[in-house]
Amino acid sequence: MARARLSPETLLKISLKCAQAFHEHGGDAPTRALVAESGLSERTFFRYFPTKAESLRPLLDAGNRRFADALARRLEGSASDHLDAVADAFGEAVAAGSLDWGNHLMQLVLTVPALRRVWLEANEDLPALLWPVLARSLDLPEDHDETLMAADEAVLVVVCAVRVMARRGESPREAVERVAVAFRKDPLARSVGGS
Repeated sequence: MARARLSPETLLKISLKCAQAFHEHGGDAPTRALVAESGLSERTFFRYFPTKAESLRPLLDAGNRRFADALARRLEGSASDHLDAVADAFGEAVAAGSLDWGNHLMQLVLTVPALRRVWLEANEDLPALLWPVLARSLDLPEDHDETLMAADEAVLVVVCAVRVMARRGESPREAVERVAVAFRKDPLARSVGGS
């Protein structure tokens, strides 16, 4: 008889416990600690998480879904500035998933190669969650160039804000506001365009 698959909720609970283990072990949580936190056998643990770092993926994916949902609420029926909506959605999503040691975990994610790989993969999956949200807001098809670029820009804002939070120890709101100011100045466009 086949075993029932673990629910997304259960995987998220396990991921939170594994994140705590990574936090406690400075990014190098031993397999035995992760398996113990998961409550699974080692074999089952690696069936769900092919690498130790993959145990963070449900937590990262949940954060991406919170961000996409928050952005959808901000853009629904609104002509608000997209950058403001992204900043507000980021603040809401981070606050909803807030961990006392979240900044330390993000510092680890940015510096431990295996954890960074999982975070980067999660970032690569985020635009697909944003395409329908931004397509409705822009009144364009999901595969339109402007929709695709808007999603990529939103992800870039989020990635930059996470890096500012981790590197400077700023709150999500402070970090995303700093990033939004930089985006509004658009230094790359000025330097590339020669103006």
